[in-house]
Amino acid sequence: MKRNLLFLERVLFGNGSEPFHGVYALKINGQLNQGQLRTALARLQEKYAMLRTAIGIDATGLPFFHTPPSRPDIPLRIVERADDDDWNRETVRELGTSFDIKNGPLLRITWIRSAEVSDLIMAFHHCMCDGGSGVALLNDLLTLLDDLQAEIGKAPAFRNIRDLIPAELLHNRRNRFKAKFSAALVHAGLSLGSLFISTKRKSGPRSGGPRTGDYLVNWKLGSEQSKALFRQCKKEGVTVNTAIGLALMEAFKAINGPGAHGKATCPVDIRRYMPEVKRDMLFSYGLALNIGLKQAFGNSFWEKAKTLQIHVSKQMARLDPYEFTMIMEASHRSVHKLRRFLTYAKVGNDFMFSNMGKLDIPAQFRHFTVETIYSPTVIGPFANPNTIITTTFKGQMDFSFVSNQEFMQRATAMQIREKAMEILFETVFIPDSVRL
Repeated sequence: MKRNLLFLERVLFGNGSEPFHGVYALKINGQLNQGQLRTALARLQEKYAMLRTAIGIDATGLPFFHTPPSRPDIPLRIVERADDDDWNRETVRELGTSFDIKNGPLLRITWIRSAEVSDLIMAFHHCMCDGGSGVALLNDLLTLLDDLQAEIGKAPAFRNIRDLIPAELLHNRRNRFKAKFSAALVHAGLSLGSLFISTKRKSGPRSGGPRTGDYLVNWKLGSEQSKALFRQCKKEGVTVNTAIGLALMEAFKAINGPGAHGKATCPVDIRRYMPEVKRDMLFSYGLALNIGLKQAFGNSFWEKAKTLQIHVSKQMARLDPYEFTMIMEASHRSVHKLRRFLTYAKVGNDFMFSNMGKLDIPAQFRHFTVETIYSPTVIGPFANPNTIITTTFKGQMDFSFVSNQEFMQRATAMQIREKAMEILFETVFIPDSVRL
């Protein structure tokens, strides 16, 4: 396999030296075997061609995925389990530890083991894989750990943009002109903006060398709390994503005061709009919505949520993955300017928030039980590292909030967490016995 990185893959890759990773962590009750785990990882590589790749740089400086002559195995690191917080510490370690880009692969596993309980940490480079792809990888890995002979098929992989965009759209003269024109506007805007950016006043994770100061705050809602929230959102005609996003923005404003921006970015799974990206195709980027407190009007929380939902729904209806991808692919000359802007420009929003919904992964296998799956985490070198992701597993919503001490103190993140949950559940009926 060999192909050039797409534009947004290049943005996530950078120069390959700085970690920009996604990490999944889960807790398993039951015995795991080292030999079986290594065999399962080998079979995972057989299914997914991308798990056999490294990244090279051609003579013109462009990065490309390729399969090395001697395929490296997926690294497996084993840590003896000491307590229930090991997974958090190891997740943070994986977020800040670079991959061997030159030799690959771009995925690794940490097994935190004990006789009856294990934590598995799966880390991947974001330029290869997103959270949705991570669900497919986890599902296959667990299936193989339960039965090494299980049939998991072969994952599709795209070779270039022609595999993602229908020919009638890709070769349409109007579409091509619009993409080039939009790319030119992007380049001009970034060129102008770069004149006012100083690399000396960067806040957040430091560039160059091992990144330190990352942290992860994780919490869960009980089953009854989760059900109550789902019911309330359905009753009000508001998505869970919109309700939580609003509560988080109000919490940032309440805790940070004038320092809050009242804005957030919400990724959208591109698979919902682009059927060419299959469920088990490793893909790295999605679409995005922008939400803000200025779009939330009303006297009560749910009145505000309803007006914000109208804004969100209008944005969702306008999303076009084909046009977006064509514009991005016409923008390759701007990749370094965009990374400079994302890394050093003044921060304009408070956080990135993603609700991935219910995880399509079984809890019960024949030989073990998945007690919990923690919401995935992702952090990179950009100016604002605040990222909040939530998932639902076994009827419980799980939240992961990652940031960096140089940008926001962990104590502040904890205050925001408490305030957001207070705002969110202020008018949601929950029996006193199961309240936070």
